[in-house]
Amino acid sequence: MRNSKWVADIIVSVGVDKTTADMIVERLEEEGVLHLGYGDADVDSIVETFTSIFNVSKTSRKDRWAAARLAKTHGTTTVQVVIRLLQQNSNLPYAPVVNNLTELENKFQSVLSFLRKNSSQGEVIQV
Repeated sequence: MRNSKWVADIIVSVGVDKTTADMIVERLEEEGVLHLGYGDADVDSIVETFTSIFNVSKTSRKDRWAAARLAKTHGTTTVQVVIRLLQQNSNLPYAPVVNNLTELENKFQSVLSFLRKNSSQGEVIQV
């Protein structure tokens, strides 16, 4: 049973109809009040960003651990921005190749250095 369905069933047991319960759960997830993911919300958001941008279908336990360390060290938002900028600048010469989050963690300083030198948007990256 999916976690969101389980929470919706609890809301229905209180006396709310099923459609309204589903909308409540969806809204709470969107607002960030309710997290029904696999583990830590920060780790889930980093993993989701990486998998959606780089079309990765599988993440290992080591990747989740790497995402947790990156979130703790640099912050979730910073890591997500770096992932997006890395994808945007991946066609440039000498761009670091990152195949998973463990590699991103190992190469994070070189990725930052590359992005600072070659950012196409002229953004200042400070960590």
